[in-house]
Amino acid sequence: MTRPWYRSKWFRIGGVVLLLVLVVAVAIPLLVQADRFRPLLVRFIEGYTGRSVQIDALRLYLLPTVHLQAVNIRVKNPEGLPAGDMMVVKSVDLGIAPRALLSRSLVITYIAVKGVRVNLLRDQAGRTNYDLAPPAPGSSGAATAPGEGGAYFLSLGRIGAVTIRNVEVAFSNYDQRSQQVTPLFTLAGLNAKIPNVRPDAPGWAKSMELTSDLRGVEFSTPALAKPVQIQRGEFTITGGTGRGTIAAALEGTHAEGMVTVSRLDPLSITFTVTVPQLDLDRLGRLIVKGSRDGPDVQAAPPRRRLLARGDVKVGKILFAPLAAEGMNGRLSVYTDAVELNSYTLSFYGGTVLGAATLDYAASGLPAVATVKARGINLTQIMRTAAPQARKITGTLETDLRIATAFGRDPKATLTGAGTFAVRNGTIEGLDLKSNLAKMARVLQPDVPGGATRFSYFGGDLRIAQQRVHSVALRLHAEGLEGTARGSFGFDKTLDYAGTGVLKALAPETSAPGKASLSVGRMLDGVLRGAAVATGFRVPFFLRGTLDDPQFSTDRAPQIIRDQSPQQPNLPFLPNR
Repeated sequence: MTRPWYRSKWFRIGGVVLLLVLVVAVAIPLLVQADRFRPLLVRFIEGYTGRSVQIDALRLYLLPTVHLQAVNIRVKNPEGLPAGDMMVVKSVDLGIAPRALLSRSLVITYIAVKGVRVNLLRDQAGRTNYDLAPPAPGSSGAATAPGEGGAYFLSLGRIGAVTIRNVEVAFSNYDQRSQQVTPLFTLAGLNAKIPNVRPDAPGWAKSMELTSDLRGVEFSTPALAKPVQIQRGEFTITGGTGRGTIAAALEGTHAEGMVTVSRLDPLSITFTVTVPQLDLDRLGRLIVKGSRDGPDVQAAPPRRRLLARGDVKVGKILFAPLAAEGMNGRLSVYTDAVELNSYTLSFYGGTVLGAATLDYAASGLPAVATVKARGINLTQIMRTAAPQARKITGTLETDLRIATAFGRDPKATLTGAGTFAVRNGTIEGLDLKSNLAKMARVLQPDVPGGATRFSYFGGDLRIAQQRVHSVALRLHAEGLEGTARGSFGFDKTLDYAGTGVLKALAPETSAPGKASLSVGRMLDGVLRGAAVATGFRVPFFLRGTLDDPQFSTDRAPQIIRDQSPQQPNLPFLPNR
């Protein structure tokens, strides 16, 4: 009868050997005082970084490979910056050569880092907590133990590979006066691999190669309620230059781009970003409103430092119900702000260009933009924005500077100033000519009502407290000229005071059926016998709402008997 395999001699021998191996694997870490190396390892890292370092424990493991594990490594901030950790690492596995361990030395063969939190700070003077002190000149990459006759205990020669997993990097500004740390943005979920590291070689950092898979990385900032998700991407460093590709998404908005890091000290990053479609309303709902209402008070503005610069392309920009297309811009990212140095886009038959800045280090996220628009078709805009409302048509030109705070209420904090001009259009529902004629008490039955046709309408504007104010508006219409000052509100309310001049035109200069001809005939009847009379000057008030404008006057109209009375010289955009 054949004996079962588990009763065989060789099986029992193998079991005994395996048991001995397990006993040795458990016993040796208990017998070898691995933690005795911890103070020396701390001293070694402090010498390389110039920072205070803390390691909670150092343990020896024989399985699956011989390695030391350093637990809870903390690298402290330098003096002058807030007390705390610049970097925290949950665990670092150091692969070591067994033979060297027997001679009470550590020769590192690989490094595996897990669970890293890096807190990068910059103060107003431009100092950072990540400017590490370089190793002393002539350093060999080995550390010696005191009292051992100069024998080394740790060697950082050729390291097979360094793997880094689950890294989180947070960037913040620090105000020395208030001792307040303001978070800027955070990158979480980073992983990287560095093969064949030679810390003992001169210039090893510049020759280092790094590969990082960016899938699953999250970019978050206190200004956004949700993080930006990186769906795919890769970043590599070769020969001191970093290159990467990325595809990211934020609540239905997708972007793709490329980045190049040509230098690390000083940092120099260039990039290109393409966004097929950007919905500003959706993005606005993700912006976190700030809790402070007052302006930021600082002892001195922080020193601005350029982080990255590149080109941005957006296929379509939606701000319902309107849309713009073909935006191209030049973007610069600083330690405290993002600047759109220049941009151009197509907007309803015309072009818009300018620049913009968003200060993401300040409370309220203040933003400033300049707008220079030419050839904008107001008819198309009104047809899209308010198809049932009374409309103003024509071709718009404007030069405008606006500011707001995205971290509060952008509409309530909107301010601005500039000039505008609308040419060759109509104002529907605002029959200025007929209303002025009524107030002058010279209306005849053949004076038709309807839209006000004009060749020019423009002047200055100032935006404040949810109203658009103007000091000098001018209107040139058929048989009519007008000037006004006042404001209209975002709630559609009107509050204007002005003067309209009804002109008496010769019949042959007016086309049949036009309102100017009727006004001419009307004035001919009223001013019969006054051969030099040319029209009426009618003071008026315009109140009510855009949907229901109300005209009134508190002074009698004035007969114009010649052209000697001069209209005030009001500023307006010249004809082009």
